[in-house]
Amino acid sequence: MGIKMNRARYNGQEIKISQYDVNKVYGKLKCYYCDADISFVNSHERDLGERKIIIQKYFRLKRGEEHEKGCKYTVDGAILNIHASCADDVLMSKRNNKYVVRLMLISQDTAKKGSKNLADEPGRGKRQHNYIPSGKKTAYLSTMNQIMKLRALVENNSDLEDKINLQYYDGKGVPYLVSWKDFYFDSENENDFGRLLRCLTNKKVYHPICVVGYIKSISEYQTGKFCIKLETVSDEKNKRVAIAIYYENNQIYEQFKDKNDCKIITYAYFKFYRENEWIAPDDKKFIYYNITGNVYDIRQMLLLSDDTTV
Repeated sequence: MGIKMNRARYNGQEIKISQYDVNKVYGKLKCYYCDADISFVNSHERDLGERKIIIQKYFRLKRGEEHEKGCKYTVDGAILNIHASCADDVLMSKRNNKYVVRLMLISQDTAKKGSKNLADEPGRGKRQHNYIPSGKKTAYLSTMNQIMKLRALVENNSDLEDKINLQYYDGKGVPYLVSWKDFYFDSENENDFGRLLRCLTNKKVYHPICVVGYIKSISEYQTGKFCIKLETVSDEKNKRVAIAIYYENNQIYEQFKDKNDCKIITYAYFKFYRENEWIAPDDKKFIYYNITGNVYDIRQMLLLSDDTTV
């Protein structure tokens, strides 16, 4: 269905998603950049693990409508802009009318190589060609940040599957494709976190992934070491998937320390850490499956809100 839009035109005037009044009767809504007919999707409440969340409102194309060629809200146009700004075929290339994006691991700065983090363990897939080449870190993280945002703004993996291939290298240096369903996991999508848990426990996952969730807490658990915990998600009865993101970057802490309950997307290497049992005061037993990831650069994370746009 294309990109979720945060503004539209009504009677020739701009209307932002935050200004839309659900109690008002509107005439035809138009795309802000072209003449395509669009509709409003209201926010709604949903259970997420142990709390309720608000799914954000947005504008979308009406069924059967298409944006005009060159419109900023076309998926093709957004991808073209990302490729142009990357301008590096090692990181993102075009082959046979389809784009190929390399999935690469982000490592610690050289000065911090001695520190141990929960998600840092050697693995078959962690070969040198899977790390960002020297001098390309800024360009790569900028490109991935835009890819993360674009995926968050389209409604389904199918909007990108026939346009962008995700590529990683196995332990023998042979490239292979990673499906979008094995790359992008959103707590708002039913069963995504449960599927992520099974991916990490039942088979080896060496490539980095994107995880989308709501911030439950942010803490400095040791001096200079921080942790963001996402809201847990139910996976079958009395089972919870709990994701924690670790970092030692004070810039990241300052940006997110007051963002409890906000929606966030993270690009990192994640792994299954351990299983914990917890007995509630009413004697109900819960099992928590803990997944951890490490972040080394602020561009690996992105806050998502009604104002997020391409």
